[in-house]
Amino acid sequence: MDEEILLIQLRDCFTAGYTFPQFCIDNGIKKPLFVIPGERHATFMWEVYVQFTYDRRITPKFAISNGNVCIANFIAWNNFPPLKIEALAAINLAEYDKVILITNEKSNLSFQNAIYLDELTKYFTSRAYVDIPLLHFLQRNPKVKLLVTNFPLQPVIDDRGAKDIPALMGRLGYSAEDVAILGSEIVTKTNLDGSTTMEDNPNPLVGIKNNQRITTHQPEHYVNKIYFVGTCHQYGINAPFDKTIASYLQKMLVDNNLPYRVENLSQRYFNRYQDLFYNLVKLAPKPNDIIFVYVAGISARSLPLFDVRDAFKFHDYNDVWITHGHSNEVGYKILAEHFFELLTRENFFKDNEFHYPPPPQPPHRYGIPHENSSPATTLFDSEELEAYKKNLRGHRLKIGCLTINANPFHLGHEYLVEYAASRVHKLFILVDSEDKSEFTFEERFELVKRGTEKFSNVEVLPSGKFFASMKTFAGYFNKEQLQDVYVDSTDNAEMFAAEIAPSLGVNIKFDGEEPCDNVTRQYHDNLRILLPRYGIEYCEIPRREIDGEIVSAKTVRAALKAGDFDKLKKIVPSTTYDYLREKYFQK
Repeated sequence: MDEEILLIQLRDCFTAGYTFPQFCIDNGIKKPLFVIPGERHATFMWEVYVQFTYDRRITPKFAISNGNVCIANFIAWNNFPPLKIEALAAINLAEYDKVILITNEKSNLSFQNAIYLDELTKYFTSRAYVDIPLLHFLQRNPKVKLLVTNFPLQPVIDDRGAKDIPALMGRLGYSAEDVAILGSEIVTKTNLDGSTTMEDNPNPLVGIKNNQRITTHQPEHYVNKIYFVGTCHQYGINAPFDKTIASYLQKMLVDNNLPYRVENLSQRYFNRYQDLFYNLVKLAPKPNDIIFVYVAGISARSLPLFDVRDAFKFHDYNDVWITHGHSNEVGYKILAEHFFELLTRENFFKDNEFHYPPPPQPPHRYGIPHENSSPATTLFDSEELEAYKKNLRGHRLKIGCLTINANPFHLGHEYLVEYAASRVHKLFILVDSEDKSEFTFEERFELVKRGTEKFSNVEVLPSGKFFASMKTFAGYFNKEQLQDVYVDSTDNAEMFAAEIAPSLGVNIKFDGEEPCDNVTRQYHDNLRILLPRYGIEYCEIPRREIDGEIVSAKTVRAALKAGDFDKLKKIVPSTTYDYLREKYFQK
């Protein structure tokens, strides 16, 4: 496929919310190298660069295969920082775990870990056009069982065309007139909401009613439905409505006393995947309904696949194929048998749950949280509502939260606790649960509990794996190597604001001032901006000084290593001092 067309498809995926930073995260690419062929695609490379300035979880490098071309010639710089781009020949390729080439041209260089433009586009379209819309659909309909299907590939490439169809269909008993009716265009219209509607067609071969191809043998009484949503193959092109996959499957269900009604929502469009999803969104499925989705030419990556590519393996080519990769009614019957066998074998008819991954969130934009809109806000004047909410907030109890690592607990921590506890009705202390410190989590947790027993309104809890963890804020546990770079802490901040704080009823977050550690300071800056958007106050407490020195866990560990217990007595509470002395010097 032409490279310009591939780039257009990639840009469409960007618009749909799937970007290169997310691609790198999904594929475990930590050190990507992007390469463009000379001045071609220079503008596209700039777009990729901008994505990584929005979403900074990955830091890529950019190279150009022709080192004589300067990308600045093609980009209006204005006040943007320069895009650092180097000649490919000057780069050590072994340093990068993936070389991403914005071209299909095979380079003279030997790339051990390369992915080319056509492969990229195939991956991006599968995520943006199939996985993401279906995962969002499943999030809205969590009890539905959904499978993505494919279709057998035509094993022989021949020159059959429209002129051959009458003879091929004639073998199955269809007249030339029948063939003309089956091959006629279906009248459709595109609605204002983007969905597509087929006009009713009562012809006994076509059978379209209420925007569905009629499915025969449908029971009057049933418990659940099975939907076919897809393109021409599931629609049943080249076959009458009573000989489609849906109709054959419905008869098998009835014959086996299974209370399911099959509905064929597929249409004869090709490559109009957006119509398919618009129609899918209009469904109102019940729990335990089953949906088979077929998107022609695009596979799924995050959803279970019902693979029927080998369904015709032991059948004569001429018995099941018509032309252009389309089957006939013989092939549809074979496929229906495969569908029935799958549903039975995998217990789809049982009342069991199927678990799917959550849909990806849109990429963060400079730490701005995802939209949290409420239907109620559209019913009232926003200023009046906000004034009323502000008045209500003045009557609620003040519940605070303080997050500490306490490696180990010292008088600086005690001061933070005392300050915060005096300003709230209840204070929760979350102790980092990751065992990435000199003192174990169990030790740190116990020392915080002992050191805060005198505060009656304080409760100590573990932070767990959902907050202040390697998964939500890995940079915190690798601070020494990251002091000179931007570290994205948005996931951790949003997890606290959207999930942890509401669960505890927290409406004010406390943190100790951080004058030295750049990573923690960036995190505090992020909280200061983000928390008020969730109705949470943010308060940074000045650090305590003793003898002109800020008390820190690092200072405590240094004194402990030197055996300076006189200094330890000055900077840790008696509970910590007693523990340290007993553990290290009274064995």
